[in-house]
Amino acid sequence: MKAIFKNIYHVGDSGCSVFMVDTNSDDGLVLIDCGMSFHMITNIQNFNLDPMDIKHCILTHFHIDHIAACFELKEYNTKVKFYAHELDAKAIEEKGHNQKTAASWYGVKYRPIKLERHFQADFEILKFGDIEFQCIHTPGHTPGSISILIEIEGTKVLFGQDIHGPFMASFGSNLVDYQKSMQKLLELKADILCEGHFGIIKPASEVERYIRRYMAQNRP
Repeated sequence: MKAIFKNIYHVGDSGCSVFMVDTNSDDGLVLIDCGMSFHMITNIQNFNLDPMDIKHCILTHFHIDHIAACFELKEYNTKVKFYAHELDAKAIEEKGHNQKTAASWYGVKYRPIKLERHFQADFEILKFGDIEFQCIHTPGHTPGSISILIEIEGTKVLFGQDIHGPFMASFGSNLVDYQKSMQKLLELKADILCEGHFGIIKPASEVERYIRRYMAQNRP
């Protein structure tokens, strides 16, 4: 685990990158995605953080490399609440979506979890402690993909998982939607991008360059 910015951490990589925000409040720790390894999440104990303090987990989309560890996390810590967009919710809450979730790619069986809230609007806010988690609908990779923006001490940190793709019919991918979604992200002018598979990108000029590169590669 390593610090990215004040109270924001890269927990590690297991399938995808898992990020965490410490709200320093009764709302505890907030995960962005779970990855595939619950054991990796428990490693936060090495940094004097308690997995029992994870109160919330925002899921960016329904792919197995982002959600596989959710079930074990919920078994360990029954207080944790999960959030995702309505358009990806069915695959997260039900069995039998092995192609859509890409579980078949990894040869694993997904164990579903119940969501606390389904996002339905293009923009919704979850407020934990003093931090506003701006949940932005960014379809393209999947129909219900979201990106999350938080601002701490004037620095905008964007959690934009899987900006690079891939784009598959079995996922419900849509490149027209993707281009519109990436334009939304460019307009945020984020200072730091926490990407799901390609690490931490900064400053703002590099964030813009990264997004534009994949927009150019993935035109309709």
